[in-house]
Amino acid sequence: MTKILLTGATGYIGGTVLDHLIKSSETSIKHLTFDLLVRSNDAAGKLINAYGDRPPTTSSSSTPCPGFLPEGTKAFIHGLARRIKPDTPIPWFIHISGCTNLSDRPLTATAYPDREWDDANGNAIYEFLKSEDARDPYPQRTTEVGVLTLGEETGIQAHGYGYKVNDTANFDWVHVEDLADVFVLLVRAILEREDRGVGYIPSGKNGIIFPALGRVSMIQIMEEGLDAAFGAGVLPREDTPKEEEIRLVGLQEVADELIAGLLDVAERGVAGHKKMKGTVARMLLGWNPTRLEEDWRQAYVDAIEVLQSRKGPSTLETCVGN
Repeated sequence: MTKILLTGATGYIGGTVLDHLIKSSETSIKHLTFDLLVRSNDAAGKLINAYGDRPPTTSSSSTPCPGFLPEGTKAFIHGLARRIKPDTPIPWFIHISGCTNLSDRPLTATAYPDREWDDANGNAIYEFLKSEDARDPYPQRTTEVGVLTLGEETGIQAHGYGYKVNDTANFDWVHVEDLADVFVLLVRAILEREDRGVGYIPSGKNGIIFPALGRVSMIQIMEEGLDAAFGAGVLPREDTPKEEEIRLVGLQEVADELIAGLLDVAERGVAGHKKMKGTVARMLLGWNPTRLEEDWRQAYVDAIEVLQSRKGPSTLETCVGN
């Protein structure tokens, strides 16, 4: 009997992945039951109401667990390792992490604006992550390295105005719906292949996949965000510039306003260079993303609508608890 446990099922990415899995018409998926770990009975109730014709099994916990807690992911892997028996399929652990793990620190260390990582060489990426984290520990990266290393050791198959602080920071992007499709394809490969994906899907120290579609600079993100805000009438306000404007600000200001004062996260996220070339999902899984530039621009409008429906600012501190 196949069992799937999904954590973060009420989050932006996790919720989209769950929706794609539950609504999949693929024979290997459509009859599965999903076990979900959520943070409250209220969240569990919303999921059951949303999927009344196929309600997932839920368990609630009041303790938030962001991706910055290495011991949390290790506990999952150790638990899966206890299930390994000669007559049972090898368990898989699919873990999502962030591109800042590969970012340079251009304001306080050496900048590498032209460096690009290719997921076709997962082991080289792992070795960089491992050595970089030993030299300059970064909690989110520590978590990812722990997942990849422990997975291999245990036999688990793992896997108002705009602002800028420099002119070269970048992100590679993918629409969340296309990202969710990657998870569905991974689950299908594990369930449908005779080898259960072992030796086919990259795992352990090679288990890295970049579902990247486009590349954008932080300045472009700010420009497009301002376009959407002015277009929606959210800006200008009485206390803000009357024209679209991007200001050069200090790293501490960005960290304090958006990232709970975490300078290392702010530098990697807002100032860092993190170019990623994704080939594995297309080559091995047949991933064919369909949400392109028009959908990318629409995402700004959608985000503004969501933010307008919320009370209070959205920061790292508020997001971690949601």
